[in-house]
Amino acid sequence: MGETKILNVSEKLMFVQEKLRAPKTEYNAFGKYKYRSTESILKAVKPLLSEVKAVITLEDEVVFLEGRYYVKTTASFIDVETDEKIFTNAFAREEENKKGMDGSQITGAAGSYSRKYALNGLLLIDDNKDSDGTNNGAPKKPAPTKPKSSEARNAVLKYIKENSLIMKDIAGEFGLSKDTTDEVYISTLEALKARS
Repeated sequence: MGETKILNVSEKLMFVQEKLRAPKTEYNAFGKYKYRSTESILKAVKPLLSEVKAVITLEDEVVFLEGRYYVKTTASFIDVETDEKIFTNAFAREEENKKGMDGSQITGAAGSYSRKYALNGLLLIDDNKDSDGTNNGAPKKPAPTKPKSSEARNAVLKYIKENSLIMKDIAGEFGLSKDTTDEVYISTLEALKARS
């Protein structure tokens, strides 16, 4: 019978980080984006914690820094067998006022962000593409459509024609023949014809 290797706290955390799958299952209808919540991260990590005999604790503290209040969260990964721990901190600033929210709700919202990002740091969850960082409440603009090649060609030619006098003046300032703009126009036209 083989000997079971005992993992240290760093190895246990590494195992959890590698195995954790916490997809964005929540949906914000107003901002039209998916996100993961603190609760969904904790739900996904609990079976892994049981497997490695570890726990995660979250501790919040309100701190005053440079004239502003922040919620500081410490997320700790604790090895149950040895009491060793690894922790990360995250801070979320309280808004001075937020429409429709009282003071405790403002602190609660800051605490929610702080907890989520402390967990993200501890468990190596990348939220770069998460809309928490990009949601400004404005609806997303549709991506611009690519113009048809004939429309693009006509737009380029129109621009060159409309700006040919300015282009001739600029060419003259650089010591180029003012006919250079005509050469540009002709070579652009030939290039566009070759592409269509």
